[in-house]
Amino acid sequence: MVRRILWLFTIAGTLLLAGITAGLLSADNHIRIPAITALVTLAAVILSYLGGLEGGMALRDEAGNEGTRATALGLSNLPALAAWGVLWLPSPQWQVGSSIALFVGVWACDLWLARRGLIPAWFVDLRTVVTAAVCAILGVAFYLL
Repeated sequence: MVRRILWLFTIAGTLLLAGITAGLLSADNHIRIPAITALVTLAAVILSYLGGLEGGMALRDEAGNEGTRATALGLSNLPALAAWGVLWLPSPQWQVGSSIALFVGVWACDLWLARRGLIPAWFVDLRTVVTAAVCAILGVAFYLL
C-alpha cells in the first residue's frame, strides 16, 4: 500500500513539473514568468522532501549500521540547503541547470545508501525512473528558457 501511494504522489509531482514546463511555451509573460518561478520553487521543495526521506531512513535503527545512518543523516541536510541556494542563483538557466545536477546527486546518494542497506531496493527503482523523468522535464525547461 505504501509503495502504491508513494508512486501516486511521485507521478503527481512529475506531472505537475511537466505542466509547469508546458507553461514555458507561452509567449505571454503573464504566464511564462510565474511558470519559471513555480518550476524552480517546486524543484527546490521536491529536493528538500527527498533529503527529508533520507533523514527519516537514517533514524531507523534496524537498517544499515551506525556509521551509514550517521552519514545519511548528514547527507539528508544537503538537498534542502542546496535547493535553497538554487533560489538565489542569478538566472533561471542557472537555477534549472543546478536543479538537474542536484536531482542526479541526490539519486546517487540514494544508490550509495541502498548499497549499504539503508534504503530499500524498490525505492531506488522508483527514484531511478522518476529522476530520469524529472531531469528530462527540467532539461526541456532549460531549453525553453
